[in-house]
Amino acid sequence: MRLRTAFAFAYGALALAGCTTPTAPAPPGADARPAPVAETIRGTATYLERIKMPPGASLRVELVDAGSGRTLSTSLMRDVAGPPIPFAIARPAGASPAAGYALRALLLGPRGERWFETPAPVAVPGTYPVELRLRRVATGESAAPPTPAGVAHWECGELGVMSRYEAGAARVQLAFNGHRLALPIARSASGARYADARGNEFWTKGATGRLALAGEPARDCVEAAQPSPWNTAAQQGVAFRAVGSEPGWSVQVAGTPAMLDAQLDYGERRLRVPVTAVQNGFEGEADGKPLHLRAERRACQDGMSGQSFEATVTLEAGGRTYRGCGAWLQD
Repeated sequence: MRLRTAFAFAYGALALAGCTTPTAPAPPGADARPAPVAETIRGTATYLERIKMPPGASLRVELVDAGSGRTLSTSLMRDVAGPPIPFAIARPAGASPAAGYALRALLLGPRGERWFETPAPVAVPGTYPVELRLRRVATGESAAPPTPAGVAHWECGELGVMSRYEAGAARVQLAFNGHRLALPIARSASGARYADARGNEFWTKGATGRLALAGEPARDCVEAAQPSPWNTAAQQGVAFRAVGSEPGWSVQVAGTPAMLDAQLDYGERRLRVPVTAVQNGFEGEADGKPLHLRAERRACQDGMSGQSFEATVTLEAGGRTYRGCGAWLQD
């Protein structure tokens, strides 16, 4: 198995190098040959969910100027499956941005639909390979509302964190995976630091920072271009959200009267049905069969991502049972 995996990686990297194209167009009348290449940057793109991409999926990687965000070259890997997905992209000769280089990636379905993406450009290190961690794009949902003033989004390790500064920045409200944490401002030699007596701390300086949750290792943070799916759902007024794996599934409950939206079996099956709130969950009917969503207020850890949630969830729909983790997103 290891030999076959190594051979597939080597073969894919050699083949993909030929798919890399600097994006700068040639001036009128100039030779249409590709721009000179200084080196080839290699790496892998991965994501936490145990989801195999459908046939015809592709990975698009861009090399960008870390300062301006201008695209310097692109690379398209076709017919990719599950992670890790190897990629290779050219760094054009003569391109030396003062702020350095960064990579961003988008994993597309066979019809061009967005499945996974980097939440923020990833700085290119001095050595290769580079690992790009992608985050699931919430398909079928409307775009997140505009970010209000004083609100920022962060990628802190595996957590998507939303920060909201209050009372003249004397306190910060953090939201992640349905959890909420308020921290008062604390003394700091540089940057903005918020901490409490229990060991929770959030420190930022510019577009980078650090999050320490009591009893857990500190996480490095980088400012993200968009909110996490959990914070997007919270901004949209979703009351409850849950996810699970094997097979991959997600569910959201929102509105008055309440509607349940579910993507089941790795997105192959979708449900949208009215439900009634009951003790510890919701009930309804799907495809002529009873639907039950049970959410026990018992700590749950997602086996794939390692993230912690406040509720252990069981969904019974269409004669199948799905298990996962969830959270209430509204006060």
